[in-house]
Amino acid sequence: MVLEFVFGNGFLIKYVSDDFKKAKPKFMKAFKILLPIFLAFVSCPGVADEWRDDFNGSSLDESAWSDWVWSFQGRRAGFLFARDNVAVSNGCLNLTARLMREDEKTVENLRRGFTTYATSLVRSQKKFHYGYFECRAKTMNSKVCNAFWLYDPLSDKPEKKFRIGDYSEEIDIFEIFGSLKDWYGTVHCLKTPYLEGIAYAGMEKLPNKSKKIALDFDPSADFHVYGFLWTEKELVWYIDGKEVFRRENDRFHRPLHVTFDCEIMYSWVGEPDKSSLPQIFSIDWFKYTPGQVAGRH
Repeated sequence: MVLEFVFGNGFLIKYVSDDFKKAKPKFMKAFKILLPIFLAFVSCPGVADEWRDDFNGSSLDESAWSDWVWSFQGRRAGFLFARDNVAVSNGCLNLTARLMREDEKTVENLRRGFTTYATSLVRSQKKFHYGYFECRAKTMNSKVCNAFWLYDPLSDKPEKKFRIGDYSEEIDIFEIFGSLKDWYGTVHCLKTPYLEGIAYAGMEKLPNKSKKIALDFDPSADFHVYGFLWTEKELVWYIDGKEVFRRENDRFHRPLHVTFDCEIMYSWVGEPDKSSLPQIFSIDWFKYTPGQVAGRH
């Protein structure tokens, strides 16, 4: 098993073990030494109240969003998140996916597995809890995953996130491959230690955890409204105001960050046609309404 922690300043911690259980004492000893470093990189976000962002400015509101997450800079499968792929223009948040430039193929990036594509991500500074989440978005016309999701309950608790014995919950409000016209709504419960795109200690089996829908419209041709109701008892997904998926809330009770990103899903649907890039995933607006009843724009 390989655990590799890569920080934004290029600092790399790599731990290799053939038997993680035997190595656990050494890992925990290293963790105690490295905890102050983790804490230095992690902010302590609060929980958000009712909020809306129409993305009408000329730049990302950095008090509300971050286009760089120290613990999630890409995936070893072959892509990195590039900050210059995030833009606010023409009344939208625009996230680009493209091929990496030659100047991005540094020794550090190649070593991390970032070899081919440059995509983009934004994550809310604060966490959100029960309520109605909604956005109006237009996807790329490419086999790139365009996603609206909630995750990372332990972002401000590295002593739990990077230690055995807890979970990191994730709710995918949508994952859409625009050129395939496929919509997915999914939930995950990942065992810690957990580091995005690099390592987790397993996944809990959950019933009724995912649904796939073949859309009857082209999500890349125009904007559509995607919603999600999160209550103490249930999780409900919507497309253009119509319910499309519902499941019991069996594990998702901690505040999570709102995230928009685009990723290359090699093992899921394969690579996109490189000639189709660059492409843009546009979000017209995002709205969060706290409470137990679905809201409407």
